[in-house]
Amino acid sequence: MRLHAALLTLTCAFAGTANAGTSPDAQGWNGPGWYVTGSAPPTPQPVAEPDYILFEGPHTLRAECLATYDRIYSPIGICRFLNEKPPGSILRE
Repeated sequence: MRLHAALLTLTCAFAGTANAGTSPDAQGWNGPGWYVTGSAPPTPQPVAEPDYILFEGPHTLRAECLATYDRIYSPIGICRFLNEKPPGSILRE
């Protein structure tokens, strides 16, 4: 029983430190995942005008992204899976 408790404690401690170094950059990018973003314009914009506005994310599941979107951001923007940081993206809070 003590071994089980010790293993559980160590697992929680290591899980907490595994993601401690990851935090969003100034534009809200925090790696691949589902983001609530603004709609992209049909044609590419100059660098001064971003392609996407990152409102919130990333989520591992699309359902999580949609739940957040429905609760907070509807009807602006959409949930979009991003593999890499969009050029010229900005964060809106």
